[in-house]
Amino acid sequence: MNGYIDTRATPRISRSAADLRTGLAGGISSLLSTFDLWYQRHRQRRQLGMLDDRLLRDIGLDRATAMEEAGKSFWQA
Repeated sequence: MNGYIDTRATPRISRSAADLRTGLAGGISSLLSTFDLWYQRHRQRRQLGMLDDRLLRDIGLDRATAMEEAGKSFWQA
């Protein structure tokens, strides 16, 4: 043994771990964004269902259209 350590393989491992962390962070970020979108839809549809006819007219909706939208599940676009 001459005491030489081959360090050429180390950057590949580091890069691979960094890629994994980046991908994992991106996946978590995407998941959190999806949950936030679903929560916003739920909240907005619940509020839409509570508006009176005057306020619905102000935003250009009739009661039937508002109730149809308010009745959708949070995951539906």
